[in-house]
Amino acid sequence: GIAGTLINSIILYRNYLKDSNKYPNSLVSNLCLTNLGIIFFAFPLSGLASFKLEWIWGDEWCTYYGCVSLLFGFNIMITTMMLVLDIFLRFYFRNYARRLMIAWGWIISIFWSLAPLFGWSRISYEPTYTSCTVDLMHPDKAYITYIISCFICCYLLPIGLMFFVRIKPNKDYQPVSSDIGKNYQVCSLIELLFSNKGKKFIYFKKRIVIIILLFIIEWSPYATIYMWPIFLDPNTIPISLAAAAPVFAKFSVVFTPLIFWNEN
Repeated sequence: GIAGTLINSIILYRNYLKDSNKYPNSLVSNLCLTNLGIIFFAFPLSGLASFKLEWIWGDEWCTYYGCVSLLFGFNIMITTMMLVLDIFLRFYFRNYARRLMIAWGWIISIFWSLAPLFGWSRISYEPTYTSCTVDLMHPDKAYITYIISCFICCYLLPIGLMFFVRIKPNKDYQPVSSDIGKNYQVCSLIELLFSNKGKKFIYFKKRIVIIILLFIIEWSPYATIYMWPIFLDPNTIPISLAAAAPVFAKFSVVFTPLIFWNEN
């Protein structure tokens, strides 16, 4: 929590105040503010409960924690996807609506986080009993449809879109060279390697790979334990996996923002 607070606060400062001549990236700011939101409004409850080795805040606060964690967690995942999409749009379109993407991300996050309060699944304790999330121990039809929908929309779809953005520029990158004769491919390669546009292009491709790997590492443990009750007995979920899932998810508030340290 302390590391996440420092890193996200510094990135917000760099994004808005350090270089006044640059346009701040509102998506990066949204990611940092979302990270700070989950740090301040959720981490203290689970952190103190972890010291006690049990949830000590009661059922009402369990529901609160579960909804807040889902809200900020989903928005972190969606904003990460949109930051990669933003990289794609800057290569193919002159104008792209970051504010529209932010608004859409919050609408989706609010919908999925509030759905359990209105009967589409429900919030309950995690197997470790130190935090709360969607009720894993009673995989009824509501749980199954909710989890499969979230799994597709908030896990598989972001990964698929990020892979698409990573692959798409390889095929469609068009160098600005006017030589389109026999040496077109040689000129294209030289331009891609040595021109400013080409260097930025290669840099962005490498960064997208890192983002995808971090996304999978950070969110796959939770995706696994959510899908587990659909196919297997929820009582067989390994405690080590249940304990590791929130830890890996918390890494997202530290490592993912670092990738966008100099973003604008």
